[in-house]
Amino acid sequence: MGETTTIHLSRLIALERRLDNVANNVANADTTGFRARQLSFQEYLSPAKEGEANGKRERPVSLVNAGLQYPDSAGGAIQLTGNPLDVAIVGDGYFAVQTPQGERYTRAGSLTTDATGRLVTMDGLPILSRTGPITVAPGERSLTIASDGTISSSQRTIGSLRLVRFDGPLQAMGSNLFESRSPALNIPTGSVKLLVGDLEKSNVQNVQEMSRLSEVTRSYEQVGGLLKNSQNVDDLNKLGSVPD
Repeated sequence: MGETTTIHLSRLIALERRLDNVANNVANADTTGFRARQLSFQEYLSPAKEGEANGKRERPVSLVNAGLQYPDSAGGAIQLTGNPLDVAIVGDGYFAVQTPQGERYTRAGSLTTDATGRLVTMDGLPILSRTGPITVAPGERSLTIASDGTISSSQRTIGSLRLVRFDGPLQAMGSNLFESRSPALNIPTGSVKLLVGDLEKSNVQNVQEMSRLSEVTRSYEQVGGLLKNSQNVDDLNKLGSVPD
């Protein structure tokens, strides 16, 4: 593979990842608590290698690498629902949930109870307190969530939602969940205000994302054409190097 072909191919792969990323943002414009995903792009140099002639070393090739995907930290608009189990976080912070892969984190605060009495997300994942899943006993009624995260029924105080923050970056895991290599830091009860009867909407800016989608699609088509041309040149060079 020639140098020009390699450069175009690396850029095409990066554009393909960006295209997938933008399309995912557009698809989640109406997803509760969704944070638009961004991609970090980096330039890197391929290692120089020995040339075929005279033992000369070929110069390194500049390539494009699509790095980690990370969430846009801007908050989404708040939507009034009136549901006492809908909760929106004001400012920084995430709900902790239990998954088969371990603890994960989300901004989606649309909650309900499952058949066993556990307080869960709309995907059926148990929402966590500092001591584990939150369970409502049979017969308990009038479940409420206070602005500090305290969960109560008409009979008793059941527990408190665990809210966390991170000093390091978050990585999107799909299904509106995040994880981080840095430890989850518990936010003291009452330090972050919760809006009860409200949900945080997606922070995706549809007009901006549709503009990006058109831009990336055009670039993808242009680079695809350049790649095809460079491959044709490579084929001609190979043909010309065949001995008579």
